[in-house]
Amino acid sequence: QDVGHLWYYADDVTFDSQTGRFTLNGNVKESQPLTSAMNDKWTCGSENYGKTYCSTIYHITSMEGNTIKTASSRTYQIANAIGSEVGLYKTTDNDGDTYFYRGDVKNNNVKFAGFYWKIIRINGDGSIRLIYNGDHANATGQETSINGTSYAYSYFDSDPTYVGYMYGENFSQEPIKTEENTYTNIQPLLNYYFAKSYTTDANTRTFKLTNADYSGKFSEYGSQGKLAQGYKYTCMAQSADSTCYILFEITKVNNIASIQAYYYSYPSVSYEATREDTGSSNAKTQLENWYTNTFSKKVENGKTVTDYINTDGTFCNDRSLSTQEGNGNGFSIAPPIFYGALERNVNKRAASLVCPNIADLFSAKGSEGKGNKKLENPIGLITVDEVALAGGLFDTKNEAFYLYTGDIHFWTMTPSKFDDRVFESIFMIQRDGVINTVYSPKNIEGLRAVINLKKEVLLNGGNGTMDDPYTVKLSN
Repeated sequence: QDVGHLWYYADDVTFDSQTGRFTLNGNVKESQPLTSAMNDKWTCGSENYGKTYCSTIYHITSMEGNTIKTASSRTYQIANAIGSEVGLYKTTDNDGDTYFYRGDVKNNNVKFAGFYWKIIRINGDGSIRLIYNGDHANATGQETSINGTSYAYSYFDSDPTYVGYMYGENFSQEPIKTEENTYTNIQPLLNYYFAKSYTTDANTRTFKLTNADYSGKFSEYGSQGKLAQGYKYTCMAQSADSTCYILFEITKVNNIASIQAYYYSYPSVSYEATREDTGSSNAKTQLENWYTNTFSKKVENGKTVTDYINTDGTFCNDRSLSTQEGNGNGFSIAPPIFYGALERNVNKRAASLVCPNIADLFSAKGSEGKGNKKLENPIGLITVDEVALAGGLFDTKNEAFYLYTGDIHFWTMTPSKFDDRVFESIFMIQRDGVINTVYSPKNIEGLRAVINLKKEVLLNGGNGTMDDPYTVKLSN
């Protein structure tokens, strides 16, 4: 041991989650050289010997004379500063300090209600947040989705209203025309229909081409002069009698895969209207059906499994808007809308477990917590911030973190953007561990249920590995 420094030691230590720093407190003393009185004390040890604060703290567990024989250490890091280290980290959520697992951890497995789960984190209110991982040990791929089946996130993706886990349906009674936009989601070799006029239906919020008599590959549209002939309206559909939620009025052909156009639609009347939460996404419907018809019927230690569930548990469907210049208003289909999670996670790489708006913090009806009390059952999905903190990457494959499934894409609860191709995107986790930022909710992918156990629930037995998972019991 280096005995030439002035050592500070104390009975206790505190941790500041904002600075990532430990501070000695409770009868702080100094010693030069080391002394046997430091046994069972806390010190900053070999890091800044003469300081009472540090980022790695040591607990001396035995002394031999004036030499430290054994000691344990703790290192915490602020969530937005972590690397890829495996372990348990600390940050904050809407309820206080939360501890989350990161990396290829092997000891966060729980068997509960006849299913296998992985611990995402210990929430700020002391409850335990779990994600579904199958009905048998070592499940992979489709088996990690509820019922071994994948479900569509939403049934409609041509309006930013539907990025929500729930949504409002307070729409304009008149079609709204946007500013001119560049549209690039054209397939040049597909046959599209065009017309000189159209009709509207306010009841269904749809448009229909009138006498659509031109069909041909879009690559031939410009060269044949169809725009000059007045064929400027299209649903971008391969049928003459198609109806559409978005109508295009072409003003210029840029190339065989790009146009300038006005968009017509029946948007929500305001950003707030999209979050009135009167309708449910398919994801919510499927998860709550599973909760009611399968999960809630299980028995654990002679009690119904719902006795273990934190009914005040929350799930963040963050629909906050990015602050970047030129961002859309959150309810019109143009200009493109970028959501707060995209700016936070992709642009700044600063994931957060604090849900920005209480309106987006979903909780069950009758709950007494901070949530919006909109859910029929206390069940949801993981957020993209939780995936990022767990080790998911946006531009690199990662098979070495505990959410990796091997052969299934699965949904998060977090919207990404509504872009100039005129469809919404929900963050999705690819089978290779990449976090996908541009994925349409019309696609059918996996739902991995997320629940919160009461803080009174104890992890009882097992060592947390997949083959010997923790089991649970109530403390009272």
